[in-house]
Amino acid sequence: MTDPDTEQPPDRPTGLQAIWANTLEPVAPLPWYRRVYLKPVAAGVVVVGLATALTVAAVTGAGAPPRHRIVLGDELGYQVRMPEDGDLRALHADYESRMTALQPYRELTVAGYGTAGTTRTTLTVVGLTGSYADPLRELDKYFDRLAMRDQTGGTRFGETPSSRVNYPSGPLGGLIDCAVLVYPTASETTCAWADGTTVGIVVDRTGRTALDDLAARTLEIRAAVEVEVKD
Repeated sequence: MTDPDTEQPPDRPTGLQAIWANTLEPVAPLPWYRRVYLKPVAAGVVVVGLATALTVAAVTGAGAPPRHRIVLGDELGYQVRMPEDGDLRALHADYESRMTALQPYRELTVAGYGTAGTTRTTLTVVGLTGSYADPLRELDKYFDRLAMRDQTGGTRFGETPSSRVNYPSGPLGGLIDCAVLVYPTASETTCAWADGTTVGIVVDRTGRTALDDLAARTLEIRAAVEVEVKD
């Protein structure tokens, strides 16, 4: 028989009492696989998001500068396209010989222009479309080749290029350099531009256009013939 005066242990709390009571007891740490560290998780989310954005940009080309190509039409300002003469055919063949798999050139266009109603070509334009990581190197290749042909005596026309002059390239960017080609009995003026996807060469064959004037004319020509490639 139980003695009513004997002290009995209190009943174990239940429900909310148990929850409140347990807050006073030490709690065992969570196992490692249930621990969540907020900083590493946030950093991981940022890295994954950045990698995804870069992958999308690489696939879609987002953020890349626009690609251009050169298209020479039947008219160029106040001049019209002329039939190919011997000099133009030789120039075309010379550039075509360099359209190899080891070169960055993928598309070539060459044309001569003159005054309507005449047969004399007074302006030649060469357009090269490709992918150029270093536009300055493309200009160096053009002007250095002229100088090398002069030094070795291998030039067909016997020209001596003057010092190159750099000019503002305008809204299309890239670089524009010009020089005078001095012949034994005459001279011509040439300008060339280069950007990430095009190289253009303009030669005034009249010998009457000053360097500054051809540089300004080259900006007009470039704006007319360099068109954006639509994907």
